[in-house]
Amino acid sequence: MIRLIQGADSHRYPREMDAMFRARAAVFAGRLGWDVTVVDGREIDSFDGLNPLYLIAIDEATNTIRGSLRLMPTTGPNMLKQCFAGFFDQPVDIESGTIWECTRFCLHPDAETQPSATGAMRTTWELMLGICEVGLRAGLSHIQGVYDQSMVRVYKKTRWTPAPVASTTRLGPLPVFVGLWEVDEETLLRMRRVSGISSSVIEPVASGRTLILEEPVNVTLTPGEHEVHRSPVLVGDRQPKTLSA
Repeated sequence: MIRLIQGADSHRYPREMDAMFRARAAVFAGRLGWDVTVVDGREIDSFDGLNPLYLIAIDEATNTIRGSLRLMPTTGPNMLKQCFAGFFDQPVDIESGTIWECTRFCLHPDAETQPSATGAMRTTWELMLGICEVGLRAGLSHIQGVYDQSMVRVYKKTRWTPAPVASTTRLGPLPVFVGLWEVDEETLLRMRRVSGISSSVIEPVASGRTLILEEPVNVTLTPGEHEVHRSPVLVGDRQPKTLSA
């Protein structure tokens, strides 16, 4: 099951947010050795303060949090633009109201110790299906992300592979790519068939709100300066698109 959490509402979900930030620290800093900031056992960066949309994978049987990621619009500050663009061998400039960025895709350590039926691959399927469902509800054309060569095999297994846009060998021992995943109903149905997950993975929102619109958010840059970008939000006046099984 995928729980959608708006960044602005994260204070309402202390358990989920704490588990996500601790897992990010354990995976990105601890296991992968990334140069990230960890404070009190949690990995939190500046983009977490820009009201992203978080997707949290939760085991319905045990209520254990198994994985997480975040989505942000490419029309405002994002990791490709601010952190990675200068490393790629080709110029990279991806900015569109119908393209969102996916970052901090993380399988939590607990998921990786479970049998494959309920562990890492199940969590991967749910997160990928969740991204695609959110994209369809939001009217997106693509998801943009940065990934290394080791993830290509995983994406092929899910049957949702990105189209590489640019590459670099300057970020680590493996080639790193920026890619675009096309969002369409055919992709969602294909992943459902291969995964055996036949219905929506997104948890119904108890308040009746549903995804998606975008709202302007003022981002403080320096004293007296603001940049306005658009952030995905949960709203109550629009029904998600109905998809055939």
